[in-house]
Amino acid sequence: MTFDGGAGDHSSLRLSRRAFVVQVGLLASALAPLPGVLKRAGFLDDALAAAPDVVSETFNGLVAFVVPGPDAYSVAQGESSAEPGGIDAGATPALIAGLNFAQWFNPTAAEGVATLLNGVALVVNPSAASGSFASPFANLLFAEKAAVFAVLEGDPQFAALRSLVGSLLGLVAFLSYSEVGVFDPATRKLVGQPVGWTLSSYDGVAEGRDELRGYFEHRRRADDA
Repeated sequence: MTFDGGAGDHSSLRLSRRAFVVQVGLLASALAPLPGVLKRAGFLDDALAAAPDVVSETFNGLVAFVVPGPDAYSVAQGESSAEPGGIDAGATPALIAGLNFAQWFNPTAAEGVATLLNGVALVVNPSAASGSFASPFANLLFAEKAAVFAVLEGDPQFAALRSLVGSLLGLVAFLSYSEVGVFDPATRKLVGQPVGWTLSSYDGVAEGRDELRGYFEHRRRADDA
């Protein structure tokens, strides 16, 4: 998701919007079987009763799993980083909003996915019901979170959700490295430096960069020096 942060040419922004629409369409299709799977797995009532703080904690645990940082969720899973991570990038609220925008039903898509992760988390480690967080998934260690996705990808009762499970981690990474956390939709500008720019050593929008000027420009600069 690329924003130029200025008032000039917005062609890259329009392109990313088109790509985003395509991704939302794919996500909506992947989410469609979720209510039925939740019902068959015995998770539907839990999804309908899911509290907002549990949903948020669950996705914080997921974001920390994909892009760890110095936050409490990363520390709790045993994999953290001194650098800012996906939670610092604002990926969690964007992920929840994106899921609910892609497919609305009762329970919401975010409630359904969170309940699915928490339900399988208790299968992987029943003791995850108690811990620092109300979300069992957020209480898991890093390897246990990986085991949750192994169950979701390998258990036949979740076969209808394989495309969702396969895209969920990529969506988290996309949001963590995007500008979504510092993009002001009212002004259509960035209000700070995105975490993804820091993590990838990206300097921001430029008219050109030395590494893209080719051999001739580099040779000429070396000769001038």
